[in-house]
Amino acid sequence: MVRRPLVGLSLSVVAGMLAGASGLFPLHVLAGAAAIFLVFALLGFRTKHSGWLVLGAVAMVSACRFVVGSATVFPAEINSVSARLPLVEVQVIGRMAGPPNFYEYRSGGTGAWVFPLACEGMQMDGRWQRRSGRIQVRVFDAPPEGVGDYGARMLLSGELRKRTYPGGEPVEMAASAKSGCITLSEPSPFSPLAWGQRLREGAAQNLSKGMAVHADQLAVYKALLLGYRKAIPQEINQQFRNTGTMHIFAISGLHVGMLGLFIIIVLKTAGVPRDWWGAGLFPLLLVFVCATGMKSSALRALTMATVYVSAPLFRRKPDVPTSIAFSATLLLWLKPAEILSAGFIYSFVVVSFLVMAFAALPDGALVRWQGWRRKVWAYVASLVITSAAAFIASMPLSALFFGSFSPVSLLGNLVVVPLAFCIVLSGWLSILLPFASEIFNHAGLVFINALLAGVGFFADLP
Repeated sequence: MVRRPLVGLSLSVVAGMLAGASGLFPLHVLAGAAAIFLVFALLGFRTKHSGWLVLGAVAMVSACRFVVGSATVFPAEINSVSARLPLVEVQVIGRMAGPPNFYEYRSGGTGAWVFPLACEGMQMDGRWQRRSGRIQVRVFDAPPEGVGDYGARMLLSGELRKRTYPGGEPVEMAASAKSGCITLSEPSPFSPLAWGQRLREGAAQNLSKGMAVHADQLAVYKALLLGYRKAIPQEINQQFRNTGTMHIFAISGLHVGMLGLFIIIVLKTAGVPRDWWGAGLFPLLLVFVCATGMKSSALRALTMATVYVSAPLFRRKPDVPTSIAFSATLLLWLKPAEILSAGFIYSFVVVSFLVMAFAALPDGALVRWQGWRRKVWAYVASLVITSAAAFIASMPLSALFFGSFSPVSLLGNLVVVPLAFCIVLSGWLSILLPFASEIFNHAGLVFINALLAGVGFFADLP
């Protein structure tokens, strides 16, 4: 039997975080319970009950971590002024915390730039105050040339108000491009996020070569490779939602796994020893995650992939359950509020169920015949099992979080996932070999057309 103590510790951390999130127990009760568990664990050291006592102590400490880390809104946070909103003639200073998006007005010529701002200070009631947190900024009457670069330090003047429509931050600022938006300093050339954004823009240019007359396909291409999802037409978006295949556009485990597999093939071909694959994989995947905006789902996949592939470097056997447990524990300890995030719950539940599904298969279930038939059988069987297990695990979660689920997604994913892999492979070859970008882009176009045709077919089913 394989011993996985980190899995037990991770489950204890999750249980403790949920206990803290329930709001039923005040901090002093949780701290007292943690002390009691720890004392009894020390008194019963090396007895048959000491393990359970240690796990109980870990759970109570984790509950305290959640209460301390996410229960209090400090006076210096931007959300502390929510009760006074809207406020006019407010000045805010901070750094652009994400790539800006431009929305052109119907009249043409000008539009609105929208981006998140990491707030540093705010002038309210005639005096400056230190403020932390993020706000959503909307710069109106702006030209399409841009208002600043990702990471730039900015001074904004305008109206601070509550956000009335979903998405983005709960507090929004409306500023005029003519008088309310001033760039104080450009982002540092050594900033990893700004550097990643420049790489992302350069990669987008490579993906656009030879694709000018295929606007819809190019939008899907950039969304799959780089996370540019806003350009996808609403009709195509709805088809992916109706078929339960919208997940392929989220920069997450699917994308990190595809890129990681591609990198491992390159490292293996170059003769890099297996023990050192993790050392080469982590920095390259980190560049990709930074370039796509450091989404939480991508960070989770990056952590799991790095832990798994780096195990031989520390003379340990790679183990998927341990990688999942370590990733969940690390991310929850750094950001306790993730325990209530639909994305966190969705990704870890589905991945854990996939591992259990493959572990339950009898020995030799994926090994039949010989030669090429054996490889084809292993691939098809793995794809069917993955799609079925993901469907079973995600169905109740989709109903809970999104109010619906799509039975056709079981079949849709059998078509979408292999085609998405081919599209991502073509895209990365286009990015890495810019002299042949147009060739690989047209190869990707074939798979994109097949993807859209397949999704459209499943979306039209009753």
